[in-house]
Amino acid sequence: MFGADTPLVMDALQMAAVAAAVGAGAIYLVMRRRTQAASSDTATADRLKGRVEVLERIVTDPSVRVASQIEALRDDDATKANKETA
Repeated sequence: MFGADTPLVMDALQMAAVAAAVGAGAIYLVMRRRTQAASSDTATADRLKGRVEVLERIVTDPSVRVASQIEALRDDDATKANKETA
């Protein structure tokens, strides 16, 4: 049933199994790294998109409204300063 080469065949099968496991592990690690990089890129893109939306809002906002908001903030600061000194 078993010949003289049986131990060699068993050793070859064990080495093939180890090589397949190492290869599968390497592929898993590469794919996980790519997935993490893609999610990081997506998060960065979303953050930048939000910043661009804010800038677009500032640029397209009428100057009168922006100026009135700035003056309202200055008035609030002046009121707070007067209350603190009193």
